[in-house]
Amino acid sequence: MTAATVGVGAIDPTDPASFRLWREEILRYGDMDTNGHVNNVAISQFCEGGRVAFERTGDLQRDNPEYGLSLAKVTIEFRAEAYFPGMVRIGTRVMGFGRSSCRLLQGLFQDGRCIATSEAVSVCFDIRARKAAPYPEAFKARILKIAGG
Repeated sequence: MTAATVGVGAIDPTDPASFRLWREEILRYGDMDTNGHVNNVAISQFCEGGRVAFERTGDLQRDNPEYGLSLAKVTIEFRAEAYFPGMVRIGTRVMGFGRSSCRLLQGLFQDGRCIATSEAVSVCFDIRARKAAPYPEAFKARILKIAGG
C-alpha cells in the first residue's frame, strides 16, 4: 500500500502524524504464533478495534439507533513483525464518504514502528431494513472534524 491520495495531497499511512484518532491495544501472549511474533488474526482484530473507535467517537448509534456499520472491504498490508509484550497503537482516519460508504485508512504502530497498514470501506446500514442507508450529515461532519484530513 502506497501513500493514499486525498484531494491534491497524499497521506502516508506509515507516518503516525497522518492520524488524529487513536486507540491502544495491549498485546497478549495468545496473540503470538509459532514464529514468535504477533499473528495476522490479532492484527486484523486491532484494525477492527480502530474501526469501532471510529464509530463510537462519531456517536453514530447514539444519535441514530436505527443505523449500524458493516464492513464491506478490508485490505491489510503487514509491514513489520510485532512482538509480545507490548502495546499496539492504531491510528484511523477518514479518507472520504460516498452515499452510504466511508473509506478508512489505518496505521498500526509498535514502539514507533509501523507494523501494518489497512484500508477499509465501512457501510452505514438501516438495522431494521437490513440495507445500506446514507450516512447522517451530523455524523459525517463530527467524524471529519475528529478523524478527517
